[in-house]
Amino acid sequence: MLFTLIALLLTGLLAGVLAGLLGIGGGLVIVPALTWILLSQDASADIAVPMAVATSLGTMLMTSASAIWFHDRRGGVDWACVARLAPAVALGALAGAWLAVSIPGPWLARVFALIAGLIGLRMLLAASTHVAQTMPWPRGWYLFGPLIGAVSAMIGIGGGSFNVPYLARNGYPMVKAVAIASTCGWPIALGGVIGFLVLGGSQVEHPLSFGYLYGPGLLIIGIAGMIGAPAGVALAHRLPHQRLKRIFGLVLIAVAVRMAW
Repeated sequence: MLFTLIALLLTGLLAGVLAGLLGIGGGLVIVPALTWILLSQDASADIAVPMAVATSLGTMLMTSASAIWFHDRRGGVDWACVARLAPAVALGALAGAWLAVSIPGPWLARVFALIAGLIGLRMLLAASTHVAQTMPWPRGWYLFGPLIGAVSAMIGIGGGSFNVPYLARNGYPMVKAVAIASTCGWPIALGGVIGFLVLGGSQVEHPLSFGYLYGPGLLIIGIAGMIGAPAGVALAHRLPHQRLKRIFGLVLIAVAVRMAW
């Protein structure tokens, strides 16, 4: 029990620091760590992986709420864009939860590994995200919103890795793109959590779980993530951002290989 508590606490702190430091979703850290913790508790892979994904989304209901407040206070959120994109990503997230439950656990781990590896490769190689010189508007939101929501919810991330490049290519400055993406992380998390709760009501038999949501992980990782994020923001102003991004890209590729294995 003490081991689980420490592991959950460290996972939440690390996810929060990396979210503040590099602007990445905590799910890229939480899902593999929580999968390992649940497997160590003798959960099967078919249960452990979707539980890790669902719990990761649940923690984002807390962390995204604080991020929205932070960005909105500084006028960074374009609510007209959010009004169109948020329902679309939430609808996609419901579908993503269904896909995550439908795919066998080992294959879901490989899907996570593939997408995490691609994100890591992009962080390793890309110098920066190009902002298109065009009028800011979420073009094709009715297509890209559900797609981004579905893929994000299926692997337990907030969608910033997809939403930020999408918004930048539609003319949004990086500050606004990050703020809008952070805001849309909440409806992705909400849609995914609702889907996992409904789908897992009669399928999951695990101590302290609510459907596919793992109670201790939800509470401890969520709170620790909220504590770690401000420290990450402070470090972001002192450490070389691009070098750190490339280092984490390498780490993410290594995590992806381990999840695939």
